[in-house]
Amino acid sequence: MSKSIKVIVIDDHPAMALGISRILEQVPHIEAVGVATSGQEGIELVEKEQPTVVILDLNLPDLAGVQLAAILKEDHPAIHIIVHTAYDYEPYFNKLVQSGVSGILNKNAMPEEIIEMIQAVVRGFTIVPLPLFRQLQLQRPDDVKLYWEADLSPTEQKILMMIADKQTNSKIAGIIHMSESSVENYLKKIYRKLGVRTRAEAIAKMKSDNRFQK
Repeated sequence: MSKSIKVIVIDDHPAMALGISRILEQVPHIEAVGVATSGQEGIELVEKEQPTVVILDLNLPDLAGVQLAAILKEDHPAIHIIVHTAYDYEPYFNKLVQSGVSGILNKNAMPEEIIEMIQAVVRGFTIVPLPLFRQLQLQRPDDVKLYWEADLSPTEQKILMMIADKQTNSKIAGIIHMSESSVENYLKKIYRKLGVRTRAEAIAKMKSDNRFQK
């Protein structure tokens, strides 16, 4: 990394903040540019220094860390915020992710773990403890399924493949020997199972997955 990574530490324990700063000062391409001991100080320091990364304590005297993270991300969308806390952060995990933080570290983290996290988020990645990772799930409405998960009958599967080939309802009806109105009824069932409303949305859902083969 040729460009210097500017880091600010916001922590109401001066010894902890200075300790992190001294660790970072020993790392090439990482520049500790300031320490703040309150949320308001942190906001002002970030505005002044425009850092790449902020290491943020959750428990500050004037602002909750979750609130401060949201404020900083709103004012500085490109900034990376790494929460650094001694508390159990799992109850706040979803709120922290929603506020835009890039990573979370326990204060028991070793110096090399702090450095690795900084380098990771700058590259567009994060580091998640394995027990927490195993709890993560992609969120989507319960009634929306990927096309291969939908409980489609053989006839519905055949029709779905034909609409992916851009066959008209009339053409589909002729191939599978049923009326156009029956094809339309099948399509309504397919759309409902896929959680889509139109033929185009159904095709897009199929083709968005690289396992799809016409």
